[in-house]
Amino acid sequence: FKGMIDMDEAGFIKANERMETNVPGIYVAGDVRQKELRQIVTSVSDGAIAAKSAEKFITANF
Repeated sequence: FKGMIDMDEAGFIKANERMETNVPGIYVAGDVRQKELRQIVTSVSDGAIAAKSAEKFITANF
C-alpha cells in the first residue's frame, strides 16, 4: 500500500476514528492500523466501525 495510502514511519496505515483512510472508500481495521493498543477486542471494534462506515459510503455513493 506504500505510496497509495498514508502510512506512518513504522508502516502502519493512518485512519480516522471512522477507520477511513486518505483514499475514499478504503477502510482499515485491526493491527495494520496506526494505534496504541493492539488487542483482539480493539481489532473487533475497528472492524465493526469500518463495516458501518463502508455501509454508509456505499449507500451514499451507489
